[in-house]
Amino acid sequence: MPRLTERVVDRSKPRETKYEISCSVVVGFLLRVLPSGKKSYYVRVRAAGGKERRVRLGAITEISFDEAQRLAVERLVGLPEAPERARRRPRRVRDEERDEERDEERPLFGEFAERFLREHAAVRLKPHTVRDYRQMIRRYLVPAFGSMRLDAINTVEVTRFHASLAKTPSTANANLQLMGSIYSRAIAWGVLDRQFTPPSRGVPRFPRRRRERFLGPSERAKLEAFLDKAVERKPNERGHLAWHGVAAIRLLAMTGMRRDEVLDLTWDMVDERHRCFRLPDSKTGQKVVPVSEDALALVRECRRVWEACKYDPKPRYVVYSRVGKRILSASLSQTWCFRIRDRIPGFEGVRLHDLRHSAASDALMAGVPLAVVGKILGHRRPETTARYAHIADPVVSDAVESMSRAIRHSARTGKRLKGKG
Repeated sequence: MPRLTERVVDRSKPRETKYEISCSVVVGFLLRVLPSGKKSYYVRVRAAGGKERRVRLGAITEISFDEAQRLAVERLVGLPEAPERARRRPRRVRDEERDEERDEERPLFGEFAERFLREHAAVRLKPHTVRDYRQMIRRYLVPAFGSMRLDAINTVEVTRFHASLAKTPSTANANLQLMGSIYSRAIAWGVLDRQFTPPSRGVPRFPRRRRERFLGPSERAKLEAFLDKAVERKPNERGHLAWHGVAAIRLLAMTGMRRDEVLDLTWDMVDERHRCFRLPDSKTGQKVVPVSEDALALVRECRRVWEACKYDPKPRYVVYSRVGKRILSASLSQTWCFRIRDRIPGFEGVRLHDLRHSAASDALMAGVPLAVVGKILGHRRPETTARYAHIADPVVSDAVESMSRAIRHSARTGKRLKGKG
């Protein structure tokens, strides 16, 4: 046990958990160091019942080492304490003492993040969301804040962390949003005060760059021709695509459904009588997807293939892998990127999700109202569908054409084009 001196106090550094340094000369006199860096003097005494307890003498910023040592000796030898009024501390000091005691009960960010995954995410969120959250917490948030107390993290540190991910702005924003969710749970569960302001609040997000790419009629025809040839090739021939993978791509293009909605589609969800798919769960919850006769014809073809398959038991999915299981989401995305998109000229940068955008574009160009398109796609909020509004506004399109004609007429004749009427 070392002797507690001012030099030892100055050199003591914070660790992941609190620790104490006891004095070998004044037995019972000790220094407590918290993970936040706060240091306070304590004295270890025994109460009337013989139970040992620690009495706080003061933080190193409030009393000197010599004064703390003197107070410790007085408590240990049983000298009478100073009158209440003489030893009463200012309210600010008493608040700091209370906060310091509470610091010992507040968990580290890493500890609470694991509790968040276990007690909130795993219970209320979808499995793929839990998987994404776990990956972000362990790859980004824990290395940055895992050893810090929840209330010790400040906005400056969060802003610096967010800026360090500037090369991947979507990931940076997602981590910021996840931090906000973690702190919301901490406040709701009483770990932090209701008045506590999460350090992620007020940190400006990176602008979201929306990528809108729609397939035109000629591109759709080009895609269909490519898929036809790929299916006809022999399994060992270069460029061959499995029938069910192509069926999944075509269902995406016809219905505007999300990738996982198509891959999770089972036969009990198909309501051919009412021409719809009844999804018990999706990104926006339970929903009904109305489908066209062309999409139902493809589903009937899938059923004929399903009835002829030799799997026992038969797969429960409408489209399935070579071994009769669900097609992996990553596998379909890789098939699209490396075996379809990269082999069709002009398709550079087209994402699998752009098939959904293209379905919305085609519907709006055909005159389907914006609200109806939102219902078909299963949008929960009208603002989500509103991003396609510029496609559906024929007035704006006609105005642009009129402006172009006026500019062209002025450039050729030097005169202003007169309006009609």
